[in-house]
Amino acid sequence: MSLTPVGDRTPLGARTPITESELIVFGDAAAGHDGVLSDSSGSVVVKPCTTAEIEFYESAALHPTLAGYMPSYMGTLKLSSSGTVDEAVATLGAAAASSQPVGSIATSGTASNLSPNDPGPLRGKKLETGLSIVLGNIAAPFKKPNILDVKLGAQLWDDGASLQKRERLDKVAAETTSKSLGFRIAGMKVWQGVDKQNDPSVEATGYRVYDKFYGRKFSADNVIEGFKEFLFVPTAGVGDDLGRTVAGMFLKQVEGMQKTLEALESRMYSASVLFVYEGDGEALKKALEEEESRAPGTVQPGEDDRDGEGDDGPGKAYDAKLIDFAHATWTPGQGPDENALHGVRSTAKILRDLARM
Repeated sequence: MSLTPVGDRTPLGARTPITESELIVFGDAAAGHDGVLSDSSGSVVVKPCTTAEIEFYESAALHPTLAGYMPSYMGTLKLSSSGTVDEAVATLGAAAASSQPVGSIATSGTASNLSPNDPGPLRGKKLETGLSIVLGNIAAPFKKPNILDVKLGAQLWDDGASLQKRERLDKVAAETTSKSLGFRIAGMKVWQGVDKQNDPSVEATGYRVYDKFYGRKFSADNVIEGFKEFLFVPTAGVGDDLGRTVAGMFLKQVEGMQKTLEALESRMYSASVLFVYEGDGEALKKALEEEESRAPGTVQPGEDDRDGEGDDGPGKAYDAKLIDFAHATWTPGQGPDENALHGVRSTAKILRDLARM
């Protein structure tokens, strides 16, 4: 049950593997489906998926610029009904092979024994495909990750959707910012600071959790308030200056995503942009100072330039990735994905406004 890297095809057993460990319930999700797992280190995400999503991740290797805006793809796992790993069929992405060697991933328990770290009503129903995709955890390098899931598109269904599903999703789009702006806030987790851990409106972990219904209350006129809630958290040491700085950094990444999608012919129905930044104000300041001290131009937007784990220096300050490709395909001859781009451009405008506040 070894993972094999793309390229030299050397079994990862010949590399430095991490030890086998239990799979636990993934605690860093801001939205999405139930049933998402992680390893005990938190460095990987094991997510129920469709074969279409696997095919899209594998084909993204032919589009390296886009792949830079996607989580590291590490392969697939097939889980038994008891929650144990029956089979590991994997190809380790080259980016992951160079930064996070991963060996065998196994679970010594059943699904009923998984650690109860699930944040609750953030997620939809579990995908019952029997197959899971293994991805790098975007939130792993952060001390206190603040996480925002922005679902893209005014049309949220693909051509294979039933009439009933189309009508249901069209209704959601019409009643939210999905129709007008091409995106909606699908969920958030925001660290509120140590002093807020006893606040009844905050989780015991010190996070305020915004479920999938939170973003549905906004209109095009006031959705910027949701982004402010995410980016400006004075109780955690993230005041106006830091919040504006992070908004500007995210803007550069979203503009890079926009440029990339405008150059490709694809369709990504119900995909999201996942935003993560360091929610601990002091840690964020240190990470941003390190960003500024590095030579300009050494890292392009979308590149995962350092692990952020296991060293004594500042961690990562921010990151944004495109995620959720269960309904993504390549569409040669049909032009760019204007449905997703509508949401990307609208998100960029809001971040631009916040960076200039």
